[in-house]
Amino acid sequence: MAEENVHIENTDVPESSKPSFGARAKEWLRKKIVNLKRHPQNIALLFLAIASVYYMFIMFVIGQAMGVTAEEPQLPATGICSFISTLLSILVLVCFLNSFPKRKKPNIVFIVLTFAMIFAIIGCDIGYYVPMHFYLIDHQNKVEAIAAQPYVLAHIILLAIAAVVFALLPVYSRLIKKIDTSIKLESATENMSGGIDIQED
Repeated sequence: MAEENVHIENTDVPESSKPSFGARAKEWLRKKIVNLKRHPQNIALLFLAIASVYYMFIMFVIGQAMGVTAEEPQLPATGICSFISTLLSILVLVCFLNSFPKRKKPNIVFIVLTFAMIFAIIGCDIGYYVPMHFYLIDHQNKVEAIAAQPYVLAHIILLAIAAVVFALLPVYSRLIKKIDTSIKLESATENMSGGIDIQED
């Protein structure tokens, strides 16, 4: 009996058929845009989260400023304003997440509460910043309190940006939905040339 030669074909995918880095990056970006189409409120959530996390980081600097000015009668409300800002910076994120429940319509009550909390935090920051500003005009030796002022002002700006982005949500959500994220698939019949022979020999 003659020996038969068995040939095993290599079934590995050739390197040339694997998607390139550019193709993978393009697909990743397409998936992110699709996710934004479904949840455009994530953009506003990002800005709001940045403002809240930023305030948590600067609490040490603000605490030092209040430590050197705690006994000053000119600053009776800086401590309570800072406490309210800290508390609302956490609650505003919870309120925002409840504003857009899954598979349900946006909750108008929580949306209004979110805006109210944002403006309340801005008001508390101003209630801290303005009295401290006038106090430091005559007390330039309070270095810790002076150092905290730019950080508080930056927090006010971040909150204002977050509020504007949240208010413009209906506008840019429509623009995002207009982005074409469909995948075009080529049909095998479209690339055929000539007729198909179905006659028997």
